Amino acid sequence: MESQFGKRILIGTAVLGMVLSLAACGNSATPSGNSPKSSSTQTMDSTATAVKQANHLISEGKYQAALDKLNALDHQTTTTSALRRDLKNYLAAKSSLKDNNYDEAAANLSTVKSKSSSMKSAYSKLRSQIASARESNSNNASQTTSSQTANVTVASATSEDVINTFANQAGFNKEGYGIIPVNKNGNVYRFEVRQDNADGSVANFVGIYDFDAATKQITKVQ
Repeated sequence: MESQFGKRILIGTAVLGMVLSLAACGNSATPSGNSPKSSSTQTMDSTATAVKQANHLISEGKYQAALDKLNALDHQTTTTSALRRDLKNYLAAKSSLKDNNYDEAAANLSTVKSKSSSMKSAYSKLRSQIASARESNSNNASQTTSSQTANVTVASATSEDVINTFANQAGFNKEGYGIIPVNKNGNVYRFEVRQDNADGSVANFVGIYDFDAATKQITKVQ
């Protein structure tokens, strides 16, 4: 009898020990609400922060710093790749403009691939600067023509979204194509299109096109 009673005590003690052990394990585990972030989540947070910082730098005119910020990322996404591509093209276009290679600058600028409003604004301003430089150069050379001289006012009034729509519609949304606004009549925009040659030394003339932003119709003028 005493033996059976002793066994019951031993079993009860063992069960109690197991319960206490499991409780201790449960208490030592990190609560689900405070679980550490996974590496993929940390990467996403890091990327989002870098993109935000890059856009801020772009808005301040610090384009190389913005590109350096994105280049430093260990993992590139579609968003960062598009913004890096836009920054590289912008810097190349700015360099060509500084060297007075206006057509090459336009070809380098291409079209905006990212969704960055800061980048679109920078492209628009640089496109106007290129138009102003081309117009001034043509005036000085007494070669001004209504079809091939970019008008600064037109360039300023032409949004990057309109240029992108035209480029996508016409197939000029690839690297090396430069789109230069030269005229605007209501919803109809006239663009001069140039393309880099193989060695990037000159931007070859492709044609003059009218684009109706309302109907999306494209007409080659020259």
